[in-house]
Amino acid sequence: MAAPNYHNFESYSGSSQFSRLGFPGKYYGAFTVATTETASFTGSNYGYGAFLLGNGADDAATKIFVAGGGTIAGTDLSTETVYNISPEKIQCTGGNIFVFKRQQ
Repeated sequence: MAAPNYHNFESYSGSSQFSRLGFPGKYYGAFTVATTETASFTGSNYGYGAFLLGNGADDAATKIFVAGGGTIAGTDLSTETVYNISPEKIQCTGGNIFVFKRQQ
């Protein structure tokens, strides 16, 4: 009589592996705010807790509205640096701003 096989050789796709094991790292989603766009991070976009200014986004008219209050101008930030600040709204006037959804 053969011994029972307790190994599960089922193949998992990438998405089911993430749902089984969770997402590695600090961030698990990204959203791009392109030139001349305004994006809000409330409601269905809740959970974004960091951003990075791409080249050209460090413009004076670019505004980061912080979730806890206050506004940061694009000229007050460096490009290609991840800022762990939760945005409520982002108004981009040049380049792209990449916003990252944080693990909770």
